[in-house]
Amino acid sequence: MFDFLRRRRKSSALSSQKDKVTDASQRQLDVFQKPSQDRQTAPTWASSVRQMESEVNDELKAFQSHVKEMKETSMRLDELGKMLKSGDISENVYRLIMNELGDQLSASVEEIFRSREMLEIAKAKAKLEWAKEKIGMRESETESQETGKRDIYMRREAYSPMSRWEGIANRIDAVLSSLTVEEESSIIEQYLSLVKERLSARGGSQGIERGLALCQQRMNPLSEKWSSLRRSKIESIMNFELEASRLRDALKELEVRFAVGELDQIAYEYRMSDFQVSLKKVEKEIVDTRKFVDDMDMKMFRCSELLRENP
Repeated sequence: MFDFLRRRRKSSALSSQKDKVTDASQRQLDVFQKPSQDRQTAPTWASSVRQMESEVNDELKAFQSHVKEMKETSMRLDELGKMLKSGDISENVYRLIMNELGDQLSASVEEIFRSREMLEIAKAKAKLEWAKEKIGMRESETESQETGKRDIYMRREAYSPMSRWEGIANRIDAVLSSLTVEEESSIIEQYLSLVKERLSARGGSQGIERGLALCQQRMNPLSEKWSSLRRSKIESIMNFELEASRLRDALKELEVRFAVGELDQIAYEYRMSDFQVSLKKVEKEIVDTRKFVDDMDMKMFRCSELLRENP
């Protein structure tokens, strides 16, 4: 415990530095959230495919780093709650450590939201550039229909950035989807629970208001994503139930065939074991998928309730 508190004092200094980084990031976010006469509302990404690849790679690394920090902090908060329930730590110690971990979680959540929005803008930019390059290549091929295959090949090579723009968009999609609906909803639920506790303990703040706004903004696409995934899971349950019914019928048929002497003991036991193993696997899939759907429904409901409860 003393070792943990020593690390906590060291982390306080790091938290101060992290707050400065968060403030700087927020100022960057405000740049494209608040329009001015001199700048557009969206950040200006490089028009050069090579430079944009570099910038996007840096932002992707930052996003993954913040996600890792968020997951680690969330796990520490869960463990801290278990320590309180088991009596390993006092209420006062719990509050002290929880406040620090809560600050870390809030900073990570805000940075993830900021980074996600930046990446989504970059993805849109890459797709637009890809479309522009594709149109240019088609026009070039039309103009070159009578100049020979070699000329067409050379012009295609000139438009090779098209595949690189597509690659940028695909990499962004892959990294953003690495944070699953279940993980993101769990983190938001935990964050909102901390916000509710802090509001009741010491009132609101500008940082909390900003965090709530970001959570509300993120919950809309997250709910849509879960609705689509939920339909897929329900369909899977129905398919599993059909397969389970088929296996049960096969078991009954096997028993009848054995009873009338169509199968000997060895063949009967071998097939019976095979069907039973398959049936258990399918039944487990049904139970696990139903539990996942129920848990996710509860998480999404809890997030919506917490957003309504927090002013």
